[in-house]
Formats: sequence, C-alpha cells, structure tokens
Amino acid sequence: MSTIGKLISGACFLLCPMARALAADAAPSGSLDFQTFAVLAGTILALFALAWAARKYGPYSRVKKALGLDVVGQVPVGIKANITLVRVGRSMLLLGVTQNHVNLIKDLGEGDFEKAVIDAENSGGVN
Repeated sequence: MSTIGKLISGACFLLCPMARALAADAAPSGSLDFQTFAVLAGTILALFALAWAARKYGPYSRVKKALGLDVVGQVPVGIKANITLVRVGRSMLLLGVTQNHVNLIKDLGEGDFEKAVIDAENSGGVN
C-alpha cells in the first residue's frame, strides 16, 4: 500500500467516531465530548498528513526530480540575502540570492566542489 493510501486510511479510521456520534440519537454527553475531540484531532492530523504528502509526492517534487535540481545549502549574508549552493545534474552552482535578483557567483563543475572544499580546509578558510 502506498504512503498516501496509508494516510487516507488512517484519517478515515480517526474520523469514524464522528459518523457514530452523528448516527446515535441519544449519546451520553461525556462520550460525545471525547468523540468530538477525537474527530477534531483526527481532522487536524489528516490535514497535516495530506500537506506533507502533497509536498513530498506532489507535482513540484516530480519537476524537481525530473530536472535534477537540489538545494544543498544556504548561508544568510544579510537580512534578505543568501548564498545558496545548488546541485544541477552533476555540477554545483554557487548563487547569490537577494529579494529581487539571483546572481551566479561560480559554476563548480564535476569534481570542482570537492576540490574547492579540500583547498579551503587546507588554507584554514573553513572552520
């Protein structure tokens, strides 16, 4: 069973008390309060699970995998500015990202990234 199927079946399992509560004509108020709370908690949990599944398995993740794009890391250098390392296929791009612009700082080809890290560690540039 897929992950999405497990999430949906879990949400249905948690929401079943709501159907029983609505079907009962005269239910004691203590059990109705617990059932209401359980349904509310189940609904909130189901929403978070669906949001997670959409983010992980949705259309944007498929595009990202198909293009071979991956953000390796980001370092903030200002209030609205970052230096971002992006893997595109087999090469790495070092980008300067601000609110309005994305600038290429350096294109690190295949193997250049590892070489640059080793050189920086040997020169004391990386702590």
